[in-house]
Amino acid sequence: MKKISGSNVYFKKVFPVFWFGFLAFFSVTTLRSGATGESVMFLVVPIIMGVFGYFFFKRLVWDLVDEVYDLGDQLLFKKDGKEQRVNLRDIVNIDYAQMSSPERIVINVRNEGPLGKELVFNPPTRLFPFFSKNPLIQDLIERVDRARNT
Repeated sequence: MKKISGSNVYFKKVFPVFWFGFLAFFSVTTLRSGATGESVMFLVVPIIMGVFGYFFFKRLVWDLVDEVYDLGDQLLFKKDGKEQRVNLRDIVNIDYAQMSSPERIVINVRNEGPLGKELVFNPPTRLFPFFSKNPLIQDLIERVDRARNT
């Protein structure tokens, strides 16, 4: 059993706390200083940034599974105490977003499980991810192809 997902604690927990915490701190200090009388934008901009941040995190970060393990002919996905095993032959498509932060691997499966039909995780962090395709993706695509052909 080999873990093939990277740590997403920073992306799922730490960064959102900093984002919303900064916006709350900015809004509170703005209200206390009385700058809202000069310009309403001091309150409108943090609200817009908060709404943008919520939808951004919901779409790109909070859908990541916590851990993914390679079990040979299966992948084991874990998220919030739930588990889903996926046979390699049941994988319909593997999509890879290389130019995003974090890198994202989206696996679409044939049958819906406890975590859904679309399972998203980030691979382990690499030093220069923009110059080459992740070797984990290449290996996974080849193994899925072999599993379908047997």
